[in-house]
Amino acid sequence: MYFWKIEELKEDIRASDFRENDRFIYAFLYLGLSAIGMEVMMYMPVENPNIWDLVDSIGNIIIPIAGTFFAYKANGGANGSDFLGRFFSINFVVAIRFIALLIPMSIALVAYYMYTFPGDQYIVSTPADTIPFQIWLAFLYVRTCKHISDVKNS
Repeated sequence: MYFWKIEELKEDIRASDFRENDRFIYAFLYLGLSAIGMEVMMYMPVENPNIWDLVDSIGNIIIPIAGTFFAYKANGGANGSDFLGRFFSINFVVAIRFIALLIPMSIALVAYYMYTFPGDQYIVSTPADTIPFQIWLAFLYVRTCKHISDVKNS
């Protein structure tokens, strides 16, 4: 694994010495660090964070990392083929399908906020606005893993 030596990495790619496991490690680190970075940035403007903000952030880090790992295993792990092509394409289509569920969930969340936090009250995170979205994210990865498993022998 290379962290700085781009020329050596390019040489491995050109020489076809860049295995499926190597591709997975780079994608895994990229996605994991991106998830962590986005969550760190989310905490910057939060005015009244509570335990549910922390639960949400931890879920937003762990679910994509675990989901990507299980998708890699569903593809056959180091013996699989074209994990990145399969993962990104299948995950994209599954995410588009899941957006259809996200729209009514978001409308319900706005209604919940209007009822629970009337007027100028600060909106604080609660189990009702954290858990459903974490379940949504987890099932997105479950379905992605299922579809990758369906094509792993292709």
